[in-house]
Amino acid sequence: MAEMSSGSGANEEAFEFDCPECGIHIKGEISNCPKCGVEFVIEEVTEVACPKCGRTIPADSAKCPHCGAEFEEVGAKPASEGPKAPEPEQIKPEPKDMVDEGALRRQFPDMVAEVKPLLTIAKEHGIDSSEGRRLIDKSVRSGKQKDIVSAVRYVKECRESIRAAIDSRLDREIQYLEKLVDVAKSLGSDPVSISEAIDRIKERRKEADLEGALRESQEGKKAAERLTGKYIEASELSDQLEKLIQSCERFYVDVREGRKLLSEARDAGEHGDWSMMGILARKGREEILKTLPDILNGELKKARSQLLDAKAEGKDISMLIKVLKEAGMAAKMERWEEALERLIEFKSEAKYV
Repeated sequence: MAEMSSGSGANEEAFEFDCPECGIHIKGEISNCPKCGVEFVIEEVTEVACPKCGRTIPADSAKCPHCGAEFEEVGAKPASEGPKAPEPEQIKPEPKDMVDEGALRRQFPDMVAEVKPLLTIAKEHGIDSSEGRRLIDKSVRSGKQKDIVSAVRYVKECRESIRAAIDSRLDREIQYLEKLVDVAKSLGSDPVSISEAIDRIKERRKEADLEGALRESQEGKKAAERLTGKYIEASELSDQLEKLIQSCERFYVDVREGRKLLSEARDAGEHGDWSMMGILARKGREEILKTLPDILNGELKKARSQLLDAKAEGKDISMLIKVLKEAGMAAKMERWEEALERLIEFKSEAKYV
């Protein structure tokens, strides 16, 4: 990115400079060169009074243009008042201005091919990849607009976003399995099979085999289920209820009964009554689901209205249309929890429009 300086006040109207990339003469403060497209950063330069004649001059002047007084230090100080300041840096384009777009175009298909299996893995294991899908859509749109630099940047961000989501899930899975080791011990069972699964997950992660690590996690939970009985089922039902409550609260749904049952379920789990824990968690989920159809249908209408407003303002609503369509299909098939998740994604995506 090129850098340059400008004056203030009346001088702003006469702001002129040569593009450091292609040399074309430019008038006025603009952010991009109209010829080569290089981006500029406009840095304000303060002004000071010349210590000899009192006229106003730029603070970085080495010589007063009015009386001819010379200064050794930038800032309009006489040579005797201080050490010499370092020479100002030469204007240089940043690396992104010198990107080999041909090389990026050749790399782009391989990068997209790398992202696709990550998206599939996330979907198969129920990992939230909404941020990654938003970025890949932006990458595709940039590619269609021949903006290869932005397209590559977005696909890189997408890749890192999904990897981070998968890594976060694996961190939680390891913590969960470590807890199951303690549960198995408390029940008098030998947890070696769970511990071995944890070791295999860590080994797969070192090998960058994220899908393999997730599979090992599933195997570890199966082994734990054999040792801990109904604990895993009850724990997962409890976690699902808590997630549902948190999602509903974003739409101001009354979840007091659900929270009460969640608290009772957790209390039963603390006393080792896994069966009651599962029963209470399941009941809490059912109570909340009864209220969702009317609420979600109302939220879908609001979202459609918001979509129309955004369209009327000329905003890019392609991603919003996609997410809202998924929410509507889920609601139509009475998959209320999925519809709720898509509406949450719609609200998040709307912030970027």
